[in-house]
Amino acid sequence: MKKRMKALAAIALSVCMLAGCGSSQKPAAPAESSAGGGESQSPAAAETGGEEASAGDTDFSGVTLVFAQDLSTDETANALSEEIIKEWETKTGATVKFEKQPTDYRVWLTTQFTANQGPDVYTGIIYDITADYEAGYLHNFKDLYDQESPYDTGKAWKETLPDSILERMYLTDNDVPGYPSSTSVVRIFYNQSLFDAAGVQVPETWDQFMDVCQKLKSAGTTPFAFPNASKDDLSWLWFNNSVCSQLNNDLVEKTDVSGNGFIELNEMVKAFDEGTLDFTSDSIKDSFDLMKDFSQYWTSDYNGLDQKTAIDMFIRGEVAMVQAMSTNLTAISANVGDSFEYGVMAIPVITTDTNKNAMGKSVILGGQPDIIFAVNKACESDPKKLAAAIDFAQFMSSPDVQRRFAEGINRIPLSTSTQLPDRLSGFIITEEPLRLAYYTGVNSELRDFFCRGGQMYLEGTYDTDAFAQYVQDSFKTVFDTIKAEKEWSADNNYGLDTQ
Repeated sequence: MKKRMKALAAIALSVCMLAGCGSSQKPAAPAESSAGGGESQSPAAAETGGEEASAGDTDFSGVTLVFAQDLSTDETANALSEEIIKEWETKTGATVKFEKQPTDYRVWLTTQFTANQGPDVYTGIIYDITADYEAGYLHNFKDLYDQESPYDTGKAWKETLPDSILERMYLTDNDVPGYPSSTSVVRIFYNQSLFDAAGVQVPETWDQFMDVCQKLKSAGTTPFAFPNASKDDLSWLWFNNSVCSQLNNDLVEKTDVSGNGFIELNEMVKAFDEGTLDFTSDSIKDSFDLMKDFSQYWTSDYNGLDQKTAIDMFIRGEVAMVQAMSTNLTAISANVGDSFEYGVMAIPVITTDTNKNAMGKSVILGGQPDIIFAVNKACESDPKKLAAAIDFAQFMSSPDVQRRFAEGINRIPLSTSTQLPDRLSGFIITEEPLRLAYYTGVNSELRDFFCRGGQMYLEGTYDTDAFAQYVQDSFKTVFDTIKAEKEWSADNNYGLDTQ
């Protein structure tokens, strides 16, 4: 098949590699150590009195590990995982029981850990892994991060991660709940053949993006399939998260109580109550105006369009662009075939030429560590088993294995040592991380409010001022419920002092 990720993707890859995306930069100083680990634990358990085994040992004969991963509905991914697991078993002499749950993965995990029967190694997203670590279920990876992995030698393990990911993995200076191997990245897929026909280049800035949309429309091409039928279609939430974040400039610094560079829910609630986070402020209203202006380039039925249909329209060549995840690449590649050339790009950068509050950097959508390998703290009672669990986690997240998952199922690797297939080069993360998830980081009720209100705003029921007030009122409704449920208030500093 003929596929060509265009110059922008190649440049993004080159810039990332030249800049050395991995870094030994020390994370921002955080709050007190969390309940899950405190100071980093030695793999040798005091109660056994045995000698400490170390990661990198290759003879783990007699050890059986239970491994769980949320891939039970993806048979291709499961088959690839099983193939790679068998290679590790052959290499080490250990046995791995691979749990594939037919029911809700997270419910199963929680039940297992509550009953002290959690898997020895498992994968999860950052939010769940953090909760499990703080509940005391997981081994602390802090010392491992300072050493090299036996499967990626020559530098400390932490130096194999992009800075934005490394920041997320350090819960405090001394607490690291696991190692992330991959992520999902949201990109704008574009039809290069339609771009060529309209005489336009891949845009880098928001103004260029709007100019490209206008020229495509003038050439008789619908620029964008923008699904907005429900909150599950996500484009309205994704785009607003990025555009709003690009205009927030100093809001994160004012709101970040913990100093970790990311705004947690209680920090968000505190900022809202104190008026620091105000959805009727000029900068946020400006972000809504930019989205309303952008909507003139969408299909006319956007409020009834779902994500699958939007991607199908792109595959058929009926629209020039669509927003989708890296996980959609397999279906898009298979169905487009040789009918046209396509590429991917990030949301363009808003510059001060467009808005005085612009920070001049694009903000990533997705890009959170979503397949993190964690080790059960219970393994610490058996030094050999702990060493095997660590070795298995390092093997499964190694550059070679990450490359195979990238080639097999288009999983985007995080290790900067991984050699990517050319077709994935455009998914390298070069943007700023999403530090404050305005519209996706609260709860389902808020997303529902924002989607419904957005539909009315785009249709003209609300003007920008009325929509901004609607969003402000919606956040107040949701935050009032959250405060009551969690017993957060100004009196207890929204629970921040106990973290």
